[in-house]
Amino acid sequence: MAEGTAGLNLVLLGITGVGKSASGNTILGREAFTSKKSSTSVTQELAVESGIVCGRWVTVYDTPGLFNTHRSDEEIQQIYADVLQRCESDPCVFLLVIKPDRFTGKERKTVEKIEELLGEERLKKTWILFTRGDELEEENMTIDEFINLSKPLKILVQKYDQRYHVFNNKTKGPSDQARLLLVNIQRSLGSKGESYCTFLVEYPDPDTPADSLSSRRIVLLGRTGAGKSAAGNTILGREEFISSMSTRSIASECSDAHTTVSGRSVSVVDTPGLYHTEMEIEELMMEIARSVYISSPGPHAFLIVFPVYMRVTDHDQQIPQLIEMMFGEEVFKYSIILFTHGDLLEGYSVEELVEENRRLRDLVQRCGGRFHVFNNRDVNNRDQVNDLLKKIDTIIEQNGGGHYSHQMPEDAHRFRQEEEQVEEEIEIEIEEKFRVEMEWRKREERQKDCCVCS
Repeated sequence: MAEGTAGLNLVLLGITGVGKSASGNTILGREAFTSKKSSTSVTQELAVESGIVCGRWVTVYDTPGLFNTHRSDEEIQQIYADVLQRCESDPCVFLLVIKPDRFTGKERKTVEKIEELLGEERLKKTWILFTRGDELEEENMTIDEFINLSKPLKILVQKYDQRYHVFNNKTKGPSDQARLLLVNIQRSLGSKGESYCTFLVEYPDPDTPADSLSSRRIVLLGRTGAGKSAAGNTILGREEFISSMSTRSIASECSDAHTTVSGRSVSVVDTPGLYHTEMEIEELMMEIARSVYISSPGPHAFLIVFPVYMRVTDHDQQIPQLIEMMFGEEVFKYSIILFTHGDLLEGYSVEELVEENRRLRDLVQRCGGRFHVFNNRDVNNRDQVNDLLKKIDTIIEQNGGGHYSHQMPEDAHRFRQEEEQVEEEIEIEIEEKFRVEMEWRKREERQKDCCVCS
């Protein structure tokens, strides 16, 4: 471990067969632990593996499964005591691994046993880690919906102050899942905790096709008061960004947050409002352009936000030009117009709204005819979020499986510079020809004057 770099210990706990070892592999991004479906515990001894995750040294403790093992309760308790003694030299978080299945009496008994072994203080640093996120996705069910189906599970989650996360352990190799878990852990630790995932974040290889990754990266754009932050909160399913109806811009910097939607990780970057009330235009555009680097290696979609009730002004029609100046013409291949305040449509379809408003129609056509509508008052309506993600998936397919790259505006800028250079050379050539022509004419005039004088 690098000198001065604080590590993090993660201890995997749970019944046999819930996916503890597979979760350890997901965290470390490699096959560190032996993992297979079995009715008896594969991990008979304590297994410990370490690695760099999200720029930090992380040590994962994979414990033998409670019950169905070849060890006695006394031996298991001794292993847990050894783990607790070893792991708490650095910040330590306990992951109570549960498979999203029926939360039976056996599972509840396991949880009670673990809580007894940990003690009250350690439970404050314990997270519930749900596995089989791929099965939830196949059932088109969110983890929140699954929790709400089971009263005992709902009570358990409330007991742990909503500290829970979901993994899809079928995703092999490095992924955003471990990063999102550590981000959530950091949030729960508060300002006194170590700052995980702030620096040296290990992003996927930019050359990796986007459709092979489980994550989706989204950037919100739009004028002040359009509902960007509220839309970000709707996607996240929680109040993360400060949202206000005010025409005065609140945020002057980009901010990002992460969540899990239907088993896959989603990151959202909220940007300052265009036509910010207290920022110089150059400063504003530089800050908004920074959103691409925050969502490195690049966003899968830009959501250009407009409220359904807003009359499209001349300023609004300039928004695409401003966006093109910041991100290049390619940005519109990755863009969707997102209409907010869908609750105000009152039976009027957004398709009719677009068709009847020429200026609005022009904006939508600039984005390939793509648009979506949100009702930000109905945060619990996850269908509108899932439908949006499906449209983003379509964009990715149309763009050959890739994401927007900061290289695109640089290439566009370089191309414009080359064009300007060619135009400048032509202008210089024309000016030179004009200058030669004028000198020739002046010589002719002087010769004529000399002839007249003589």
